[in-house]
Amino acid sequence: MKKILITGGLGNLGSWLTRYFCEQQWDVTVLGATYRDILPDYNYNFIACDITNLENCKKALKGQLFDYVIHTASYNDTFMPNYALKSLEINALGTRNILDTLEKTNLKNFIYLSTFHVYGKTTGKITENTPVAPVHDYATTHLFGELYVEQFFRNTNLPYTIIRLTNSYGCPIEKASSKWYLVLNDLAKMAATNQVIELKSNGKPQRDFIWMGDVCSVLENICLLDNAPNGIFNLSSEMNFSMLEIAEKVQNAYFEVYNKKIEIRLNELDKNDYQQNVFVSSEKLKEIIDFKAIDKIKEEAKKIFEKLANSQ
Repeated sequence: MKKILITGGLGNLGSWLTRYFCEQQWDVTVLGATYRDILPDYNYNFIACDITNLENCKKALKGQLFDYVIHTASYNDTFMPNYALKSLEINALGTRNILDTLEKTNLKNFIYLSTFHVYGKTTGKITENTPVAPVHDYATTHLFGELYVEQFFRNTNLPYTIIRLTNSYGCPIEKASSKWYLVLNDLAKMAATNQVIELKSNGKPQRDFIWMGDVCSVLENICLLDNAPNGIFNLSSEMNFSMLEIAEKVQNAYFEVYNKKIEIRLNELDKNDYQQNVFVSSEKLKEIIDFKAIDKIKEEAKKIFEKLANSQ
């Protein structure tokens, strides 16, 4: 049984990964700041650790051996006070501390979950050759994390895969999730609570959204590769959806569940055209992993409705 460490494995995406790898019969260890019993039906080990403290990392992981690490632990709530400092400590220094702790443990691969936001505001096709130009701390600190991963490879030959992920979505596993502000979660919760979907924009902004189930299977396939190439790879669905299209999928999901049509309200004061049409390419990744993303937005909206109903 292959052993995998998932840092941040009780977080928004991390909990999906923990559940998935448990279902695939991996020997799973989760590292996190505090334990929360959000996956009671799954068998995994938990290690409490403050990744901003190197001594704490070394003590918590002493004697632990893993085949693979998926490093998802990060601080992404950009609206929180002191975000610049906390994101630097967790996203950058925290990544370095994990690398420092595990560099001599014969890992087969260290997979770092970064973000496509490192490219900054741009238009057109984005590939791994697109220059990085982060415009906020979320992106900058993840780029620092990338640089630390590459630094340790140069100095210790630690094998790595950096994944620049687009906007992942999926029903939160934890009812008390702090991620209800994410687009699909927000719109589905709004529909369930207010029986209306009210957009902050005119509905035209477009983004690439990728289902967390696809992310999980892609990351497992990377782990299972023999001699996975070291490098940076975009992971996207290569499908852009406008905010209006997302809202319509939530609207349709609501109708199928409750047999009731709800209204979508656009922000009529928003006169922006939003003609950016950014396309994040996963061509490089598809050269080593055969995958095709699936649109599960409506299905995940239904699961959100169910979760919210069960939590009342």
